[in-house]
Amino acid sequence: MGGIGGGDDGGAWRRGTAGEGGRRYYTLIGDCSIILCMLVYIDESEWPRPRTPGGYTVWAGITLPISRSKDFFRELFNLEKKFWHITEPYEFEVKGRLLLNQKGLTSPKKREFVEEILSLCKLSEVTAFAIGLRYPQTQEAAVVSEPNTFLVIRDLVDRVETMMRESHPAELAVMVFDSQEDRKDQERALEFGNYLYGNPRGRSVSQVADTPLFSSSKVTKGLQIADLFAYAISQQNLGRAEVKPYCDRIREMEWKSLERDDSGPWRGFHFRDIP
Repeated sequence: MGGIGGGDDGGAWRRGTAGEGGRRYYTLIGDCSIILCMLVYIDESEWPRPRTPGGYTVWAGITLPISRSKDFFRELFNLEKKFWHITEPYEFEVKGRLLLNQKGLTSPKKREFVEEILSLCKLSEVTAFAIGLRYPQTQEAAVVSEPNTFLVIRDLVDRVETMMRESHPAELAVMVFDSQEDRKDQERALEFGNYLYGNPRGRSVSQVADTPLFSSSKVTKGLQIADLFAYAISQQNLGRAEVKPYCDRIREMEWKSLERDDSGPWRGFHFRDIP
């Protein structure tokens, strides 16, 4: 394992080689045992842009079993080489608005590429989450309304925490957001901490790391898949019927609770109207 860092104390974070898009992270805890971490890639799609009354923002998250991540990113690169004749992973960026916009869907090549990605995700046991926010219909309300980052983070963390407790009790989830390199990163980090430390339910979270990571979607394939999912779902919610077949396949990967406990979320997708 390359790239080990940190001090000698038992509470230091230690990171393994990230590879394509950051695949594996480890933490060294007090008794010197190693906890394997599962990365949850999260990206946002807001449409129309700039924001208009009745518009939609969707935050989508994806994760996959650590045992499958290496093969998944390798096969994704193979698809990019097949369709776009590239030689390096960073030469092509999977982007929902370029593949699934109205013009993009007129291209058989782009449609087939998206279908191949979704098939790969399904075979690789990708798990999907999505939190949607619809803005008010009136111009006056839309001006003062902002996406409630706290609500989105709360809903995402609750779902990931429940998934980890049910299916991955020996692992820790690390949330990875697409970095905007501006105030958005600060806002998300602050609201993340506000929920985990300032909310009674958030303080009970034990299987989601208390510090999120930020990475560039240009070189992080997991974030690119999250972007594809977020764009497709937001477009369907805005009434574009032609993206429904792709959204139906994404919904097949939606996380569903094994226990259906009334105290926690049951499904990975949740949509709300901003008052």
